[in-house]
Amino acid sequence: MRRAALVLATVLAVPAWAKAQTTVDQKRPAAPDGTVSIENVAGTIKVTGWDKAEVQVKGTVGDGGELSFESAAKSTHIEIESDRNPMGVKSDLDIYVPAGSAVEIEGFQATITATGVTGSVKAETVNGSITQSGAAKSVELQSVNGSVDVTKANGRVKAESVNGSVVLHDASGELEASTVHGKLHVLGGSWQRAEMESVAGTVRFEAAIGPRATVSIETVSGAVQLLLPAATSAEFAVSSFSGQITNELGPAAQKQSKWTPQTELSFTTGSGGARVTVETLSGAIEIRKRP
Repeated sequence: MRRAALVLATVLAVPAWAKAQTTVDQKRPAAPDGTVSIENVAGTIKVTGWDKAEVQVKGTVGDGGELSFESAAKSTHIEIESDRNPMGVKSDLDIYVPAGSAVEIEGFQATITATGVTGSVKAETVNGSITQSGAAKSVELQSVNGSVDVTKANGRVKAESVNGSVVLHDASGELEASTVHGKLHVLGGSWQRAEMESVAGTVRFEAAIGPRATVSIETVSGAVQLLLPAATSAEFAVSSFSGQITNELGPAAQKQSKWTPQTELSFTTGSGGARVTVETLSGAIEIRKRP
């Protein structure tokens, strides 16, 4: 009797959404360089690139939801459909796609992960983090209330978050990145163009730049930390209305007027070539040699 009571208590303790979930495991043929679009309002979406010419969807679909999985010659569409409020249908999907695919992911209350895709990755969510890793040629990630993390992308990268951080690790190519309140860090890699903006978050750029690269950093109150190799050849234009400027690569900043606290700094390292511009309203600016 005691054992039966324990089993009953365990069953009753399982959340309703977990008991009502449906397990899915389906495959469809797919082109090696086709488009795969995914929509899942709530839950998790994990995408993995592999060497097979097919798309596989595994995982669980929440109560009230149904998996729609359609495939044509160069296009595959995956969606969790529901005739009720989709926010209450929590589904967790593991999706395997040909590595060279163009992947498009949409969520709302969803955490998104993409690994090993060498084509392109475009993902957006409202309340959730987005993580990408692998040598994707194009990456475009956007979250409102979650972090955005990019690792080893090699091409065009666009990363945005309002209330979360944006961090890039060992990526290269061309970058557009912005935050409002979260930190924005670029760590490692080599860039030909990088445009970074933040309102109140700290911007840290610790990477190499090409001989003709353009780097632009703007903040309102966020601090800027610029760490470059000592051998960098570039022209610098740096200014802040009321933030302190520290420079290890050249001369000290000078006040432009006795009537305002604004300071500016222009100098060239090496033979020039690259162009670096940094501007803040009240955030401090540090320009240092990269270890």
